[in-house]
Parts: sequence; C-alpha cells; structure tokens
Amino acid sequence: MMPREELTWDRAMQRAYEAVSLSEQLYDEIDTVEGHSNVDIEQHLRRAEVKAAHAQTWVAVAQALGIQGDRYEGR
Repeated sequence: MMPREELTWDRAMQRAYEAVSLSEQLYDEIDTVEGHSNVDIEQHLRRAEVKAAHAQTWVAVAQALGIQGDRYEGR
C-alpha cells in the first residue's frame, strides 16, 4: 500500500483549479457539438455539472485548510 500523502492548501488549490478547468472545457465542448442529439448534449452537460461539483468540493477543502493556517505553515 502506498503511504498516504498529506494534503496541503497548495495541493487542494491545484486540484480545484484542475477540476474547474475540466468543467469549463466540458461546458465549452457543448457549444461546439454539432450533429448530436439532445440526449447526447444533456449527458455531456451532466458530466460538466458533476465536474463543477467536484471543483466546488476541492475549493471547500482548500478553504478549510486555509482557515487552519496550512498555507502559512510552510509544510
């Protein structure tokens, strides 16, 4: 088993940024989809919404770590 990595504010912010970027990319792809049915577009939108919720979770984790002072402790 791999050792558990300690989560820092920087890492949480990086994960949040990655999730936000992926969510925005999926939303942008919806606009460029041509020739797909409404069902396909709705499924794509749902994936984007799941990624947006994932991003919100990482932002909340980063906020909690920031409140704890993690980003100032220099871990």
